[in-house]
Amino acid sequence: MPTTSVRICVTESELVERCRKGIREAQQELYNQTSERIHRLLLRMIGSPDIAFDLVQETYLRAFSRIGQFNGQSKLATWLYRIAVNEALQFLRRKEPLGLPADSESAASSGASENDRVIAAMDLEEVFRQMDPVDRAVLLLRYQEGLDYRAISAVMECPIGTVGSRLIRARQRARELLADGYDPAEESRAPTHPTEGENNARTTLPPADMVRMERGRP
Repeated sequence: MPTTSVRICVTESELVERCRKGIREAQQELYNQTSERIHRLLLRMIGSPDIAFDLVQETYLRAFSRIGQFNGQSKLATWLYRIAVNEALQFLRRKEPLGLPADSESAASSGASENDRVIAAMDLEEVFRQMDPVDRAVLLLRYQEGLDYRAISAVMECPIGTVGSRLIRARQRARELLADGYDPAEESRAPTHPTEGENNARTTLPPADMVRMERGRP
């Protein structure tokens, strides 16, 4: 997503001030610094690379037009996450998700074989697809983007306690969806065909994100 440019060495407040003045180099620098993570979040929320790309553009158009409203009470990245999540939720209220992301960073980092990574990615993306969009956003902000409860509450514009309850609900829902994806009979019989062995691998190599959820990490 980011494009090449000469990096501007300024503080965040200086960068914001330059963006308020409409300096294009500052806007480009802000885009370069943050667009990759914004695109990653939108891709997982929407499930379509093309639509995620369009929503990234909408996010920054809105951000630059409203940069005067940024009050510095949160990090600039948190403010951008809020705009991006609102864009995604508005889109999802209008239309159903169109498909699954083309790739999965969580699966790519699992260290499993290529087939295992593909299967794990499919499982995880299917779980995200079936979840409530708000719960999906909270999970991604916490486990993919690494935001703490305070930052998530700022993005979602809700109390910190609500973030905790939504995470509990979302983890429980994710566990239920993962459990629904398996037939217990498959786990009780020995594999007689290579494809059965591959299916069994799904039960022993859960996606890294789900492992953290199962461990009850907040």
